[in-house]
This record gives sequence, C-alpha cells and structure tokens, in this order.
Amino acid sequence: MTEPTVAPGAGDFWSVALPADAEAPFEVFVNGVPRQEGVDYRVDGRWLRFSTPLRSRPRVGFGRRLMLLAGIGVYGDLRSDAVDIHWSEGRRSAQGLEILPPQEPLTDS
Repeated sequence: MTEPTVAPGAGDFWSVALPADAEAPFEVFVNGVPRQEGVDYRVDGRWLRFSTPLRSRPRVGFGRRLMLLAGIGVYGDLRSDAVDIHWSEGRRSAQGLEILPPQEPLTDS
C-alpha cells in the first residue's frame, strides 16, 4: 500500500480518506454531483485530494447543542458538503466521508 506523500489535510487542498476496502475504479460524488479524477480531485495513496474548497461539518460544542435543544436556529451554521464514493461497479459505497481542511505541512523537529 502506498502511503500519502504529505500529511493528511496538509497543503492547499481538502482531503478525504478512502475506505479501507475501496479499490479503483471508483466514482466520487460531492453533494450528489459526480466528480472527475484529474479535474476535480486526485488520488494520493489512500486519500482523495480536492483543490476546490469543501465545507467540513463544524464541531457542535456545548453552546450550539444548548441552542439546538432550545430550538434556536443555528442550523445554517451546520451546513457541510457530503462526499460519497461508489466502487466495485457500484455495489459498494461509503457516504458522508469526513473532510479534512488544508493544514500546514508537517515539519521535522
């Protein structure tokens, strides 16, 4: 298995880990819209790298949970993109995969 050439989430791209049993060829969808390898994303080991911004699901802390419980509308703040993958001729799939935003590359200490 090839390791990623950079740390997960590093660089100027958004990263999504491929499921352990996902094998090429596979189809990638963002919010239900098909995406094309080499145009919309690239494969880097066991990671998909997207150069266009993706919204990852924000963390729901105590304050937001309290507001949601009280029925105060914070729902717009919770929007995120959904990345889905289909492989094995569409027989296997994974939905709502975690999106890692860009981060600083790892440096040697």
